[in-house]
Amino acid sequence: MKKLLTLLLVCSIFAGSTYAGGFQIGTQNARAMGMAGAFVGMASDASAIYFNPAGLTNVRGFNLVAGTTLIMPTVDFTGPNPLTTKTTTVARTFTPINFYGAYSIDDNWTVGLGVFNPFGLGSEWPDGWIGKSLAVKTELRTFYFNPTVAYKVNEYFSIGAGFSYVISKVTFLQGFDVPPLASNVKVTLDGPGDPTFTFNFGFLFKPDDKFSFGFSYRHNVELNFSGDATFADLPATLSTLFPAGKGKASITMPSDLRAGVSYNATKDFTINADVMFVGWSSYKYLSVDFDKNTAAWKDLLSPKYWENSTTIRIGCEYRIKNLALRAGYVNDGSPIPTKYMDPSLPGANRNEFTLGVGYQFTPSIRFDAAYQFISFKQDVGDSGFPFNGKYENSTNLFGFNFAFNL
Repeated sequence: MKKLLTLLLVCSIFAGSTYAGGFQIGTQNARAMGMAGAFVGMASDASAIYFNPAGLTNVRGFNLVAGTTLIMPTVDFTGPNPLTTKTTTVARTFTPINFYGAYSIDDNWTVGLGVFNPFGLGSEWPDGWIGKSLAVKTELRTFYFNPTVAYKVNEYFSIGAGFSYVISKVTFLQGFDVPPLASNVKVTLDGPGDPTFTFNFGFLFKPDDKFSFGFSYRHNVELNFSGDATFADLPATLSTLFPAGKGKASITMPSDLRAGVSYNATKDFTINADVMFVGWSSYKYLSVDFDKNTAAWKDLLSPKYWENSTTIRIGCEYRIKNLALRAGYVNDGSPIPTKYMDPSLPGANRNEFTLGVGYQFTPSIRFDAAYQFISFKQDVGDSGFPFNGKYENSTNLFGFNFAFNL
């Protein structure tokens, strides 16, 4: 039961690790997604609110960018070793949104508002599967509301900054056995995070028509969750050992530091490259405080000691009249040390590939679509946790955005 309790909030908060480095969602605009998300130096539309707020000075008039990403993960687990049982996750589609609006007040000042989901996702395993005590269904949602302002200092240099109002919610379902009294007891943890704030800023330097250099930073933010833990299929004789009640936990979403360069090789061909540093070291341990404690149900403090990670993104865009063709490559570093890896959070360094297309229907309307493929294989050895085995991940992502200019 101690391991069950330790993993209860870990799984609920960090189930997204199979889709991006850690639990970060990097698909915040289909145009950028087609170029592997390398957009910090380009930042040429309202989605600069997310990628580099200084890029809002590229907007003229009113610009609206809105869309979603369809994320369809499949994870196979084979184990625990030395067994060879294979289990596949339940098919689910996650749909993080992105919405950005920007308006240039004059030649120097631009204001904007973004709404997006930079962290989250989830997973669902079959009911009663061999790892039900770790997780059955998990989901985290975070919404960032990000007002932003940018100022063009001169023809070469721009700055931008904003703050984010952050709301979140977590849902988690798992099962466990209490031999010989009960089997497949369900425990559900469900609750919102307290609203909180963070900030971001960026710079953009354009020395000529060929090159553009960008830098952006988004500060970390602490999320404090307060949820209800409830039990189903629990015999009355065990209700005093596993009491329903409140639980509290806090976790810090990491800081995000990016630098990028955009190079116009010709008037129709642009190459972008970004490097991203994510401060995952903020996740040092997990602490959960339950209102009701018993011999089987206690507060916990679990060490994690994740490491900072680096991601490299390279992308390009080729324009043929109203059509834009895009492609990209991502080298995504995993923040999870082998010493602290457990089955709730399999991870590995990954090579990812993207393709994209955009079409300018009218001078005011553009449609963008992108595809990204993520996969990895990771063996979880015996590092002090007995539920080891092999994870194989395959995730298809389809991004769609409309852009409007007035």
